[in-house]
Amino acid sequence: MLHDCRGLEITAASSAAVAAFDRTIESYLGIKPEAAPNLKATFEADPEMPMAHAMKSYFFMLMATGPLKERSRQAASDATKYAQAATKREQMHAEAASHWSHGRKRAALDTWESILVTEPRDILALRLAHHGHFYEGDGQNLRDTVTRRLFAWTLDIAGYGYVKGMQAFGFEETHNYEAALRAGHEAVEINGHDAWAIHAVAHVHEMRDESQVGIDWIKKNKAGWKSSNNFRYHVQWHQMLMYLDQQNYDEVLRQYDEELWDEDSEEYLDLVNDAAVLLRLELHGQNVGPRWEALAEKCKNHTTDQALAFIDVHHAISLSSVPGDDVKALLDAMESYASDSDDDNAQITGAIGLPLAHALVAHRAGDHGAVVDLLMPLRYRLHLLGGSHAQRDLFTMVLISSAIASGRSNVAKMLVSERLARLPQNAWTLDCARKIGIAA
Repeated sequence: MLHDCRGLEITAASSAAVAAFDRTIESYLGIKPEAAPNLKATFEADPEMPMAHAMKSYFFMLMATGPLKERSRQAASDATKYAQAATKREQMHAEAASHWSHGRKRAALDTWESILVTEPRDILALRLAHHGHFYEGDGQNLRDTVTRRLFAWTLDIAGYGYVKGMQAFGFEETHNYEAALRAGHEAVEINGHDAWAIHAVAHVHEMRDESQVGIDWIKKNKAGWKSSNNFRYHVQWHQMLMYLDQQNYDEVLRQYDEELWDEDSEEYLDLVNDAAVLLRLELHGQNVGPRWEALAEKCKNHTTDQALAFIDVHHAISLSSVPGDDVKALLDAMESYASDSDDDNAQITGAIGLPLAHALVAHRAGDHGAVVDLLMPLRYRLHLLGGSHAQRDLFTMVLISSAIASGRSNVAKMLVSERLARLPQNAWTLDCARKIGIAA
């Protein structure tokens, strides 16, 4: 029996195949573009390696694009076939891949958590559980899936820095900012190219309204996050939010055109980033010109994906920002999916995604009363969409702007008062307070 670099038993044809798979895991954890080539090298070394097939299935699902679901299912089926004589852990990974690729995300999460009970150093299961809890909107498990395994980890174990980076993000999303900073800085000291850890620290500064400190942190660690795959655009996005907080709109627009916008990319996170920053600019009173048209042109290719409700609601923003029927096609597809599919995501689409999408479309149409009516009952359940506090803050901004525009002064005052308690120096929030005549 062979072992990976963390001492876990692994079924493979050779030590060369194990080494290639270790490199695949390392590049996945580092969010590096070498992940796919490293997986290809693993298959070249061992075409029947069970974990390679499970990883292939996982990679397709991580792309969160509808047409890749079938390829993910096939890879999961291959993993199941080749894992019949493998370890229990490898069989469970094949089972998790099958669950996830068939829309049973919560069952996949349960399986990764079960793996981690007996194998707390399975960093692939750990990262996937961390990711899964994130898109379930479960901040406590986002944090605790990592912290409850730290007893098994020490600095000398390969990947320890990545574990600390995950811990940092879990702490940040549960508002333990000092602990997040400690864990994030430790992770980056261990591995300066851990983009997830760099991004976790950036989140802390965004949530604490420390724009200049956050900008300085991102710039200081640019060599680390710029070497990542398209995730580098997301770190760039965080920097742009901080420039927005400083009301430096020229710089935000420059970065959008020169550093964020990727004409060739239709990766879901890129489309989400782009929509979120353009709408924030408009909420700040800025004219973004023809940028919506180019973004909507990409989004119309994804109206029937329904990979995550979180993604669909951002497409609703982009598609309703331009003339045409594409946003209706998206809403119809979401409604059909919510009614006809037994995917876990379909339940969230029906309960949260669809009403939020309708609210965002109403906002773009200037029907601000409808926005308030739709969003007020939803606002304490929006976390179920997944995403981070920083990402979902956009929906709060939309609600506040519509409460003001619709003349619902008492609702607006309540919402702005809540936001001021959290962000007392935030320029946009202070502008809203002035508009409705409340003291900051």
